[in-house]
Amino acid sequence: MRTKKFDSNRIFSFSTYIVLALILIVFAIGSPNFLTLKNIYITIFNGSPLIIITCAVTFALLVGVIDLSVGAIGYAAGCLSGILIDNGAPLVLAFLAGIALAVSIGWLNKLLMVNFKMNPMLVSLGMMLIIRAVAKIITDDKTIALGETVSGLRQAKIAELGDFPILLLGVILIVVICSIVLARTPFGRKLLAVGSNERVAKNIGINTDWIKSAALIICAGICGIAGCFWIVTLGSVVTTGLISYEFLAIAAAVLGGTSLHGGRGAFTGSFIGALILLFIGSGMAVMGVSPYVIPFVRGIIIFIAMYIDSLRTKAIMNRAA
Repeated sequence: MRTKKFDSNRIFSFSTYIVLALILIVFAIGSPNFLTLKNIYITIFNGSPLIIITCAVTFALLVGVIDLSVGAIGYAAGCLSGILIDNGAPLVLAFLAGIALAVSIGWLNKLLMVNFKMNPMLVSLGMMLIIRAVAKIITDDKTIALGETVSGLRQAKIAELGDFPILLLGVILIVVICSIVLARTPFGRKLLAVGSNERVAKNIGINTDWIKSAALIICAGICGIAGCFWIVTLGSVVTTGLISYEFLAIAAAVLGGTSLHGGRGAFTGSFIGALILLFIGSGMAVMGVSPYVIPFVRGIIIFIAMYIDSLRTKAIMNRAA
């Protein structure tokens, strides 16, 4: 009689959902105000930039690139959009300008990483420092209050969908579109192929440089969208905006099943990973935990995420052997 081998991959595939469920249960027990529609809405609404940046960095991780500039790209896009709005530019034009800036930075990243074959982590780290420095110079390191200019968009709702907030609908659409691109298009399959084994992908005729370039530019463009969401949800441009979001986004993606080595991941998992980080912060705030403790806990979660990724990698290697 044959016995089925224990498949650790199945546990890892459901672990993200189990962790999210446990977090919701624990904080719901700790505070009756946690698991309410109002708190859930506020948490996801305020955390929309993190969710979107997590989707963005997932594109880079799928091809094996750890992009540390994603938070800074979103910050730069938000700063440019905020400056234009503050000077009377139409919202659509200001947002398009911010996204265009983000795409331009993504193109520069791909030029250095793909064409010049420079180390992606060092390039993105240097880019992160340069972008933030330039953005602070342009804004004179001051807060730009946008006031009523973006409040209408922040409060906009769709009556046909039961007054569903339009910004949350935007977040859902981004996750859904990214998921469709990965699961249902040849481009998505090529992303996974390049991330799994770039040499093999090149041997079977895939233009690996083009795929990696596209992934980096798309990643930057989505970060630009996140920057627009950031200034709308906050109602201003602040000098500390989106700081450390690159690390939180990477941790969220890894918690959701995306590999740091490329070739494995899903945007629904990245979305759940981002929710885990958001609800941990929200739960601790509702329970009255000191705000200084939250970064400490997030740091531990980043370590845990890296450890989980190493366990997933070992499980896959053992299965292949």
